[in-house]
Amino acid sequence: MKSNPLKAHLKAWLGRVPGLAEADWYLRGRRTPPVHRYLRLAAPYLAHWGAWAEVAASARRPGRKVALFAGLPWWVMHLAVMGLGLAAQGQRVTLGYLPHRDWWQPASWWVWRKWDVQMRAVLRPAARLLRPVSLLRVSPASLPAAWEGFLRRLSAYDVEYTRQREGVAEEDPLYPLRLARNRFAARVLRRWLMRERPEVLIVPNGAILEFGVAYEMGQRLGIPVVTYEFEYQRERVWLSQKRPVMDLDTDDLWAAVRSRPLSSTQVRQLEEMMTARRGGRTWGVHARAWQNVAQAGANEARRTLGLDDRPVVLLATNVFGDSVTIGRQVFSQGMSDWLSETLRFFASRPQVQLVVRVHPGESLLAPGGTSMLEVVRRALPDLPAHIKVVPPEARVNSYDIAALAQAGLVYTTTLGMEMAMDGLPVIVAGQVHYRGRGFTYDPTSWEEYFTLLQKMVSAPEDLRPKPEQVELARRYAYHFFFTYPRPYPWHILFFGEDLDHWPLDRALSHPEFAETLENFAGAPMDWERWSTFEDEMLPPGVQTQSGDGMGQWQRQLSLEESEE
Repeated sequence: MKSNPLKAHLKAWLGRVPGLAEADWYLRGRRTPPVHRYLRLAAPYLAHWGAWAEVAASARRPGRKVALFAGLPWWVMHLAVMGLGLAAQGQRVTLGYLPHRDWWQPASWWVWRKWDVQMRAVLRPAARLLRPVSLLRVSPASLPAAWEGFLRRLSAYDVEYTRQREGVAEEDPLYPLRLARNRFAARVLRRWLMRERPEVLIVPNGAILEFGVAYEMGQRLGIPVVTYEFEYQRERVWLSQKRPVMDLDTDDLWAAVRSRPLSSTQVRQLEEMMTARRGGRTWGVHARAWQNVAQAGANEARRTLGLDDRPVVLLATNVFGDSVTIGRQVFSQGMSDWLSETLRFFASRPQVQLVVRVHPGESLLAPGGTSMLEVVRRALPDLPAHIKVVPPEARVNSYDIAALAQAGLVYTTTLGMEMAMDGLPVIVAGQVHYRGRGFTYDPTSWEEYFTLLQKMVSAPEDLRPKPEQVELARRYAYHFFFTYPRPYPWHILFFGEDLDHWPLDRALSHPEFAETLENFAGAPMDWERWSTFEDEMLPPGVQTQSGDGMGQWQRQLSLEESEE
């Protein structure tokens, strides 16, 4: 069915008139259920839990003034449920939202207002506690001219994130759309936050899209911002009270645990998890298998890749476009630049075999995204025989390759930390959370980097970490996997299942879940106490595939919903 340009233009104009789109929805659409799956999932729970939360809140002393912000339906609904939990604990909650269905397609005010009326209908039963505010209805404030710089930077990140392409030019048609959306978000957020003056602002992610704008606005207005995201563990959440959560700020955690040896129980837990991780199996609350093929052994990997007895260096790449890779350069221009220069270095040193393991997640790369295979072809059109490239779909276990290696090179992949745990010297080129923790080599310039590479070729034994450094790596890994993710009942990817399994009253009776909600509201993070806890009763988890925070799963979710 062809669209009518005149009708679309008329709706875009009429959408600017308050009340018309809402009236149209009430007359023609109010009897239909909410269009978006997450609105349908959350609606009955918000309706039933609102009354219970009001009773619970009435028995508590008024707490902190907490503002929550999100765009995109799944995050708005997720924050609505969180907001009820916070309100039941006595916090004074307000939920600000933008009713955008996605972040990359042009849409009119007519469409946004219709989405808005659906969201308000779902939020209405809990409105007395959540105090929802559609930011479409907030008069935009002016912005200081100096703030244009961060809006342009965030908009460029948004394009890189969406296209999964490194170094996106401002000529990309998505860039002006993202810049306009981010400017609008900044203007209405500034007005709303200056009016509300919350004691804490809670925002998903905090690094990209309108979430990044909200984080920056909170910082500029002097409002503490708590950001959060989800990774591969059920009933766990990453949250940060200092920096955007995708920075994975483990500074305070590491200060608390660096000098404390692991207990025998913690060592056992780490070994069991790593055995499953390397073997391509799920484990405990981890709802994802980290490898697409089981281990076959180092000798089989050597045979498959055609390696001989010369020393092997493993270079492991990331999937570009996840919010843990964008803007993480230290001395290079980015991951592609780092890979290209490293390839050129090893091309003239056949005494060492370089294996480039392209991340298996690249098999889901967006069309036109920056593939590391493409980077390799550009850097070395005629690939020397001593450099092997393992494509993402290859049926080779990455840990079998690591077992062959004498050293590792990484940008921000967790595999660098894991190779250090096995006693390999690892050079880290990107800004990753385990950089500078005492068990990797962390150059800050090309000169330092190439000096380390030359030593890796000529005298690799001089780089091998000491036993105490290997122990540091294992200690850090344990607390990154087990302590840093905090207990939390409602995972964004398993939202419907978790709402059913953890009704609000049951979730708040769980001491650890209740404590995490208090951390969201600004209560200090007690890493000292948490790091001594040994979880002997790990829940079994649901054995399904998960995705990365604000990465491929979110793109896929938007595409699926747009096709409904």
